[in-house]
Amino acid sequence: MRSWLPLGNDYMIINYSVKHPQHPPKKDYVRAVSLLTGYLIQSNSSTSSTLYYLTQVDPRGSLPKWVVNRVSQFVAPKAMRKIYKASLKYPEWKRKHNPTLKPWMYPEQNTLPSVSLADLTLQRADSLENIDESGVREEKAQHSDDEET
Repeated sequence: MRSWLPLGNDYMIINYSVKHPQHPPKKDYVRAVSLLTGYLIQSNSSTSSTLYYLTQVDPRGSLPKWVVNRVSQFVAPKAMRKIYKASLKYPEWKRKHNPTLKPWMYPEQNTLPSVSLADLTLQRADSLENIDESGVREEKAQHSDDEET
């Protein structure tokens, strides 16, 4: 679940894992859990900002801790480099692609389907034992034609 909050000229984006009944566990998959991930984008000027990134993720499964710790030293910095490169190209791209669509500033522009909060269950650290899906029997989920499978 992701939420964003405008803070004047700054933005905070927070997400964490939730359980949803339309997306049950699948056989032979291990679902990672985002306990808390967040971005803080602070405006420095009209052409400059600072991006802060913090994440606490449990990849689950049987990966040794040293592998997780080692990989995490590369994954976040690589993601930040990609975001930086994309941000340099964004103003020109946005001028060509629906420049007035800014749902982060104007929530009424959001056309994504709403999710009922009553259907969601928080994925807390103390219940992570429920996430290792590798031994769960797969249930067939029905998907509409426009959903990714």
